[in-house]
Amino acid sequence: MRVVVCGAGIGGLTLAQALRTSCDVTVVERDDEAVSTGGYRLAINGAATAVLARSLGGDLMAEVRAVSDGADRFAQFTVATDRLRPLLIAPEEPDEDRLLAQRRALRLLLTRGLEDRILRSTRVTRVEQSDGSAVVHLDSGEELAADLVVGAEGAKSPTVRAVTIRAPDSDLHLTGIAGSTPRTPGAVVPRFLRRGPALAFSADGTGMFLSLTSSGSGPLSPEIAEAVGSPSLVWGLIAPSSRVGPAPGRTPDDLVATALRLTRHWHPWMAERIEAADRGRVAAFSFRAADPARDFTPWRPRNITALGDAIHAMPPTGGQAAATAIRDAGELADNVLAHTRGELTLDEALRRYHHSLRAWAVPALRESLGPVRVIRALGNPGVALLARPLLRIAGGLAPARPR
Repeated sequence: MRVVVCGAGIGGLTLAQALRTSCDVTVVERDDEAVSTGGYRLAINGAATAVLARSLGGDLMAEVRAVSDGADRFAQFTVATDRLRPLLIAPEEPDEDRLLAQRRALRLLLTRGLEDRILRSTRVTRVEQSDGSAVVHLDSGEELAADLVVGAEGAKSPTVRAVTIRAPDSDLHLTGIAGSTPRTPGAVVPRFLRRGPALAFSADGTGMFLSLTSSGSGPLSPEIAEAVGSPSLVWGLIAPSSRVGPAPGRTPDDLVATALRLTRHWHPWMAERIEAADRGRVAAFSFRAADPARDFTPWRPRNITALGDAIHAMPPTGGQAAATAIRDAGELADNVLAHTRGELTLDEALRRYHHSLRAWAVPALRESLGPVRVIRALGNPGVALLARPLLRIAGGLAPARPR
């Protein structure tokens, strides 16, 4: 069975790994190398970790664990004020096998064994479907015929545009500015971050995601160690796009200056961390999301389907996108493998996949949209005026002292 996966993100590579011994898999990827990727920290829940374990095999999964933090570093999720005082601490399930992974290192590991199956620096221009097959057209002029084409290119997927005229997501009119700031031994950090990630809010509708990274555990090859990087603070500012201004074409210094402007009333520790960010790791991006009430796959699948943000884009505010894409990939792989064994027709396999994915994608999307609603509400001047004293009371009047 010939399968073309359009996009070598976390979901697309997980699918390729799961199918590579049973199918003729080709992955089309626009980046020139695995570490040429945006993003920083990925939360992988227990269900997604189980998919990785059965898709990768023992040795490769052991490497994934070696470059990730486990449940001890992901014991809770904290909601805090802009003065870095906790408002809410939500403990995670103590026995769940979950990971916090560095995106670049995980993506690099997921290419193991697939090196000769990935077409790099190549873009999908369009996909055509006919009875019994599909054809992927590349910007190189090459055409790839396949029994199954899977769109895994993220939002605005050209694969999905081949099967539906309805946009699967919409602009949330929020912009993120993300960065990574190296940590030095003994550096001062809010205590709650040592137990897991956090999302802080100010009364004017500015949010800030915070997470500490480590350098992994166990011996790592130089290539993997470089992808993991040194221990750092990952931060991601979230604000209405109207307050951030146009992001395309702006330099990292411009983005840092904007982040400092939007957090000028925050605890001074935050400004220090933003100013010290590695300029090579500062980027801006817009937030898009699907509507959880609508059908993610409103087409007869035949020979084309999709996974992850290509069909149910979600903002990073819930930390759910990567885990959801991995679960999509696991479910799709299970059904495709059932087809290769003669247990299902391809149409039945894809219909089962389309029906199943809402079970985890809808809750993840709704959870991710929760903080978005808070940020939007606080962006209303009247609400912000009311929220400011409430946040001070809830978080305490004295400034927090990170330690």
